[in-house]
Amino acid sequence: MASAHTPGELPQGELNPSLRQQVLVGAGWMTGLQLLSKVIEVGFIAVLARLLTPADFGVIAGATIFVQFTSMLVEIGIGATLVQLPSLSRDDIRVAGTLVFLNSIGYFAATQLLAPLAGWFLHIPEVTPVLRVLSLVFLMQAFGVVSENLLLRKILVKHVMLAQLFSRLIGTGLIGLALAWSGLGYWALVAATLAETGIKAAILCMVERPPLRPLLKGPIARKLLQRSSGFSASRLINFVALRADNAVVGRMMDAASLGLYSRAYNLMSVPADLYGRIAERVIFPALARVQDDAARLRSAYLRGVELTAVIGIPLSALLAILAPEVIALILGPKWTNVIVPFAVLSSASYFRLGAKISASLQRAKGAVASMIVNQIVYAGLVVGGCLATYRFGIATLAQAVAASVIVSFLLISVNACRLVGVSPRSFAVAHLPGLLLAGLVTAVAYPVTAIARLNAQEPFVVLAFAGAAVGSVGVALLLTRPRWLMGEMGAGMAATALFKVKQRRRKHA
Repeated sequence: MASAHTPGELPQGELNPSLRQQVLVGAGWMTGLQLLSKVIEVGFIAVLARLLTPADFGVIAGATIFVQFTSMLVEIGIGATLVQLPSLSRDDIRVAGTLVFLNSIGYFAATQLLAPLAGWFLHIPEVTPVLRVLSLVFLMQAFGVVSENLLLRKILVKHVMLAQLFSRLIGTGLIGLALAWSGLGYWALVAATLAETGIKAAILCMVERPPLRPLLKGPIARKLLQRSSGFSASRLINFVALRADNAVVGRMMDAASLGLYSRAYNLMSVPADLYGRIAERVIFPALARVQDDAARLRSAYLRGVELTAVIGIPLSALLAILAPEVIALILGPKWTNVIVPFAVLSSASYFRLGAKISASLQRAKGAVASMIVNQIVYAGLVVGGCLATYRFGIATLAQAVAASVIVSFLLISVNACRLVGVSPRSFAVAHLPGLLLAGLVTAVAYPVTAIARLNAQEPFVVLAFAGAAVGSVGVALLLTRPRWLMGEMGAGMAATALFKVKQRRRKHA
């Protein structure tokens, strides 16, 4: 069993310096570029929310449920398998690419035939033509899956993130906004999605050129499919849980309600998506490399939990406190019905973050059975909770979803701790820096926000006051007690970034 450690103390069996440095550098690049990407994305959402209606977003949200679900079927878990396999041959890569491409053709054809069923299920007829056009994503995606995951296997996160960032700037920033401004409604979002997917796949193929000659060898195909089946099953069940609330709202309510709820959920998901990308593209490959070294794996997991808590717990508190201002500033006055569900979902957003690091550990260890059990329980809770509460409105439905997320976090964390021999005390101690920082954020932000609201300040002014207060205290503590509040891995990332800045200054001096 792992022994408990204080926030400033290294647990035994820590990552070797080279891998630890790779993880820190990769996570640093990932965090910076993903944060920039999310800031840009939120900016685009702010503009689109003023050009489009909730019903427009509802149509796209409905079609996206089916597109994202089918996109995972197209990949069939091949991406995670390419990252996780201990050794990889050229033939393995060729067979993987062939399987994904054949799958994409099949699902594109199936979507053309079955799209009317999606419109019927959601009671949103506009979903049918939108889904047929969006299914082109499957063909585009097939060209980038192998390249992206080969880069992730090498922990070359920067290349993947730059491709994603550039494609978003062109797809949504240039094409999507221009078409929305022209009055094309939800078709502007369709065009933006297609452009983003195609540009990203093209860039990835140019950066990491996979062998393009198709190849199907029975033994290799069976090896890849057997290994990937567990990853696929877990991801598909997890998808059902993550999108069941949208499906229930679309089916039982209307497109406008789905548009409102999906905006609340998507904004709440920004921190989880940001960290989820880090977990998938940096932490999972790193954990996979040390999956057979119990001490190093345990150390890596505890550091990951610590960093996740430092990021997620304070952010959950801050978003819940500032929900009215966040919605008013980003979405505008016609989206006030989003405030309460956004605040409710945000209060539980850390538990989504925390579940991702434990899921990365289970994936790295190939603990497929426990992953699937966790996701089945989570999916059941979400579906049951949504069906029981949708009659009372999207705010009550959001409470059911938040409760399901918390229960899922507890289950997956218990399983992950058992898998690597981490005691409950060590797991709890790893959360202390995040809890301390969250307490500080709440103590500073809440009174400042309350005073600003009493003086009827504009949303931007309230956010500016709260941000300045929290930021000032945070910088002071960062300079004096970084490990006490940021944890070992967070402090390591900060130290690495500071060292690189100093190096660059010396070069230019």
